Amino acid sequence: MIKNYLLTAFRNIIRHKGFSFINILGLALSMSICMLIIIVVIDQYKYDNFITKKDRIYRIESINNENKSSINISKYASTTYPLYHELIDNYAITEDAVVVNNRFNRDVFYNEDKFPIHGFYASESFFNMFDFELTGESFSNPLKEPFSIVLKEDIAKKHFKNEDPIGKFLQVDTLGNFKVTGIIPKSKNKSQFQFECLVSASSIPVLESSNKISKITDNWEKFYSSYIYILVNKNTNPEKITSILDKISIEKYKDLDESNVSFYLKPFNDIVPGDFIGNEIGVFLPKIFIIFLGGLSLIIIVSAAFNYTSLSMARSLLRAKEVGVRKTLGANRKQIVFQFLSEAFVVAIIALLFAILILQLILPGFSGMKMMSMLEIQPEQDFMVYFWFFVFALLTGFLSGILPSIYISAFNPIKVLKGVTNVKLLSKITLRKILLVTQFAFSMIFIVSIIAIYSQMNYMINAKMGFDRDFVFNIWLQDNNLGIVKDYYKQFPEVEKISGASHIPGIGNFRTAMVRVDSEDEKMEVDYFAVDHHYINVMGLELIKGSNFPEKSNTENESFVIVDKRMLNRFNLGTPTEAIGKSIIIDDSTLLEIVGIIEDYHYAALFLPQRSLMLRYKPDEFKLAVLRMAAGSNPESIKKFKDGWEKIDKYKEYNGGFLDTQIKEYYAYFEDILYTVGFASLLAIVIACLGLLGMATYSTQTRIKEIGIRKVYGAEPKSIIYLISKTYLKLFIIAALVAAPLAYMINNMWIQYIAGHAPFGFGMVFIGITLIASFGMLTIASQTLKAANTNPSQTLRYE
Repeated sequence: MIKNYLLTAFRNIIRHKGFSFINILGLALSMSICMLIIIVVIDQYKYDNFITKKDRIYRIESINNENKSSINISKYASTTYPLYHELIDNYAITEDAVVVNNRFNRDVFYNEDKFPIHGFYASESFFNMFDFELTGESFSNPLKEPFSIVLKEDIAKKHFKNEDPIGKFLQVDTLGNFKVTGIIPKSKNKSQFQFECLVSASSIPVLESSNKISKITDNWEKFYSSYIYILVNKNTNPEKITSILDKISIEKYKDLDESNVSFYLKPFNDIVPGDFIGNEIGVFLPKIFIIFLGGLSLIIIVSAAFNYTSLSMARSLLRAKEVGVRKTLGANRKQIVFQFLSEAFVVAIIALLFAILILQLILPGFSGMKMMSMLEIQPEQDFMVYFWFFVFALLTGFLSGILPSIYISAFNPIKVLKGVTNVKLLSKITLRKILLVTQFAFSMIFIVSIIAIYSQMNYMINAKMGFDRDFVFNIWLQDNNLGIVKDYYKQFPEVEKISGASHIPGIGNFRTAMVRVDSEDEKMEVDYFAVDHHYINVMGLELIKGSNFPEKSNTENESFVIVDKRMLNRFNLGTPTEAIGKSIIIDDSTLLEIVGIIEDYHYAALFLPQRSLMLRYKPDEFKLAVLRMAAGSNPESIKKFKDGWEKIDKYKEYNGGFLDTQIKEYYAYFEDILYTVGFASLLAIVIACLGLLGMATYSTQTRIKEIGIRKVYGAEPKSIIYLISKTYLKLFIIAALVAAPLAYMINNMWIQYIAGHAPFGFGMVFIGITLIASFGMLTIASQTLKAANTNPSQTLRYE
């Protein structure tokens, strides 16, 4: 019987090629996107699956109760380092504990080889708790002794070649020699711990005592670089640990004026994917994004399934006699339901095959997106992924076919054998109209969002930021001396001036300091760039009052500061003339005289608030050589900059580029969002138009006799087109009335959080709605024109 069902299904698919093509295309497109989302979600849920004790592991996270940041984040994945010793020394509440610190980013020397390496300081229980494998030659407890280092296998092979690295020593810039005590073999396991090496945490106190690193082991105020994980017994009550953490917080911060941090537990299984919090240890998608993707896939596949339903019901009118004959010959309703469901399953499986092909086409583009590269999402397709694809296809087939199967199986054989036009499905049910309105409302919201995102992206890439972005070329110093870099690059005729700076303006990064005018005033956080006396001229900033830094400023004792106009208002410093010569106190230890006032400019990313800015002369914080280029310089003439870098540093790769290009690359992440939303919008429009095609086909099939009679009595084609189309015009109007305020409200919700943004109004909403309505009317026209031009003698020949 199943064989007969499948044969009949295939025959009907081949017989009705047009309907089958539309059904399969709509389902395949929708399924390919949903399958892509399935791959991404599975990828994110693979994190740390190899850790056997993860059900008993918790991470201690922090809440900054004194948050005064420009970005309103109060919860942090990191915590204070001394909390680790406080718990293991004074409280017997954990079976084991691990502290991880992310400050190990250094240059390493081995023989004549020098290479940068990033990793974590980690306590000796790291391998016991987290089940990372070690090679057989590794020490049994590789992180026990100070100055021990464990390398990833690919790093070891790259720099040790064919040598056995175990027992060898690596010189870590100014920190000393570290002994290689372990190798972590290459693995496909994904983890929140993303590192190239692990260094024994027992090295930290030794390095602190020799003043090679700043102190963190007894500093309760710094909670940005350390992460604590605890392993608890199965019967341990987490609330007991939480109460102890609250007690520690009250005790340690009661006498600290500037800091107030509290702690809480997060189950290890809730970290990836998890909440959107600050300072996460690794790079992965937050849970809210997973939920968004799941909701998006649900909308897409339900829309596609509904289109299948619409088209199947329209086609069922042509198959009504078939159902009537089957019932007359003894077929029961259950058998007819199975027959039509089998067709839906066959269509879904065929769509799955096409969807897999489409998926292979879109995966490279998806994987190559900057955002996906940054998040290190690596979609993989294995047996389990294809198993879920197959289950997904069956569910799609069931969802698509169940409604038409039930209604078609309910046909009365006497009525359907009298004539097709006597059957009218869902004539009193508005579900189809409601779903169609919903589909087009979603399409309108999507297309308006594309217009809004494109407008914001274009604004950010081309905005006037208040500095000369077209004539500035940045070269990262990479720990090289600025004077050496200056001496080399100033010989090139394209270079007019060279300055030193700590950050690139306009892309989000800056340093902060606590500032007040008088010792009795409340401190406020102020952003600053470290620069030298050439910076203002190199960047083309406007010095509206006062002077630049002295050409021979004191490099040891900072004395002067230049501020922008925003700072004058924020600290009540008066007019630019009045502010010159006044002093400000920075971090309770530095008294600086204001020597210059600059015009406000966009030093931070455009989507961040531009609070106020100080320019400070701090050569030890310089990270960039900032070159002022002569007019007419081009990428070809800049090639020699790269070629000459090896004379400065033969170990590190050259890293430089025009400021304008760097800004555009930074905001290019918005292009990824634009492409993602754009693709979803295109898919939503196609699906909505396919659904509309189903309804238009249904309407013309059920009214074909009426249209023939009207034409016999002299009705013009345009009046018939209007007659059939007016219902859909009403639906478009309803969809527009629903979508317009929603599109405006939804897009304003995210645009209002962007400090510098392009204008957004109902003009963009109108453009988006008009585009969707045009697509819809073209779809309707394909059926109404056909019906209006049909010869009535063909439709009334049997009447």
